[in-house]
Order: sequence, then C-alpha cells, then structure tokens
Amino acid sequence: MDRDEVLRRVQDKKPNQLDEMEEEILNKGCRAGLVVGLAACAFTMIAKIIAGVSYYDVYAVYCFMVGGQWLYKWAKLKKRSDLGLGLMWVGLAVGLFAGYLAEIF
Repeated sequence: MDRDEVLRRVQDKKPNQLDEMEEEILNKGCRAGLVVGLAACAFTMIAKIIAGVSYYDVYAVYCFMVGGQWLYKWAKLKKRSDLGLGLMWVGLAVGLFAGYLAEIF
C-alpha cells in the first residue's frame, strides 16, 4: 500500500469506527474480563458453599455473559458455530438459574 492509499482509507473511515489494533485490544480485554469473572465466580461459590447457600446463581450470570458474547459474535459474523455455542451457553445459564430458583423456593 502506498502512502496515498493509506491516507484515503484513514479519511474514509467512519468517525466512531475502531481500527484493527483497537478491535484486537477490545477482544483481548473481553477475554481477560471473562477469565477474571470466572475466578470471581469460583471465590464466590466457595464462600457460598461454606455459608451453606445455593451457588447456582453465580454461574448462571457467568454463563449468560459468555452466551451473550457468542450470540453477539454470531449476529455480526453469521457463523453457525457461534450461534450454536451462544445457544448452548444461554441454555446452560437458564438451566442453572432454574436450578437455583428450585433450590431457594
């Protein structure tokens, strides 16, 4: 790519559109956030087990978050595997939440 083409691409870019580096940083940040969220779920689960309280709600929330990310990815890229994974995670979340409700009521 020559200098004029790079300049033209930069000028044609929408004002709020992320460039490739910003998108990669955002993706890595989301993955890191899920790992930290999983660790927080594990600590919360241990505390709830010690307290003798149901802990399914913690993992239901985590599974909803992961499922939401997969479904958003499917909505943008239209890959069937992303849809399948998103539905699987959301289904797991619904099951965990139903188990939590059954246990507390």
